[in-house]
Amino acid sequence: MRSILALSLAAGLTACSVTEEDRAEGEAAEAETAQADTTPPGTDIYTYALSWEDELPVLGEAIAVVGSPGYDNQPYFLEPDEAGSVALLYTSAGDNGETDIWYRELTSGDSWPITDTPDASEYSPRQQRGGGYSYIYQPPGGYAGHAHLEEFDYESNSRVSRPTHDLGPVGYYVFSDDLRHVAVFALGEPNTLQLINRTSEPETVTHIADNPGRTLTRAPYDLATWFSVADSEGNHTVSVLDFESGRTEALFALPPGSQDFAAINLGDGGIGFFSTDSGVLVYRDSRRDWTPIADIDALGLTGVTRIAVDYTHSVIAVVAEE
Repeated sequence: MRSILALSLAAGLTACSVTEEDRAEGEAAEAETAQADTTPPGTDIYTYALSWEDELPVLGEAIAVVGSPGYDNQPYFLEPDEAGSVALLYTSAGDNGETDIWYRELTSGDSWPITDTPDASEYSPRQQRGGGYSYIYQPPGGYAGHAHLEEFDYESNSRVSRPTHDLGPVGYYVFSDDLRHVAVFALGEPNTLQLINRTSEPETVTHIADNPGRTLTRAPYDLATWFSVADSEGNHTVSVLDFESGRTEALFALPPGSQDFAAINLGDGGIGFFSTDSGVLVYRDSRRDWTPIADIDALGLTGVTRIAVDYTHSVIAVVAEE
């Protein structure tokens, strides 16, 4: 009996033991799962011609799909050059999930990287006065980061990227035109909108709102920015923030469930806004409430989030699932 028990116990131990090969395979699977959890979702940027009839935008033909397999997001249109070419900055993720800033010229279809940091990430690109770029820089192994600004360094006779504020980490931002102030989406519990005065020493930080949306858009008159705040049900209201005074004013509600919007200067002192409402691209201005202008679902797009419109109001970009 004792020998039978011994044999049975030995057999059980053999069956339950984990070999080095099993352990290595398990660790590899865990690493792969962790990588999948941190890799941004697959999205592309879809661009369309935009025309106007009776003061309403009309969606035209598709121009180009900007992106590669994986995450391509956060389109930001640049001011047109002398030739009138339309170009945008966007964020693109590599195979390891880290992101870089890319430049895409829609006229020629050419693309090239603005940043190339395999172990770090840059995202939320914008263009500032003087043509320099700004973006959030996330250091290797970090979480979110700080807004960096390209500035001309006279010692090296080249452009260098420097952090522009101490508060962090932040996910999104917008500078005033004179760069004296920056409003940031500060990560925390809850996320908050903070206004930073960069001219004071140390910098002055003013709490503006809890639970802001991810869209921060500078007003055309450059003294203010639009942002949104979510209520207890997750619906967003667009407000305007004055950079100098820190005062805010609620303006209008976004469609239920939407936090993404784009704003354009209509040239007559008016402002137009784009957003989405249950698979429909919508538009509003001072003359009308949200008005349907295009059926996004009919275009074959799903999961539309961010929206951007070029300076001439003739091209629109929307981010959707691949």
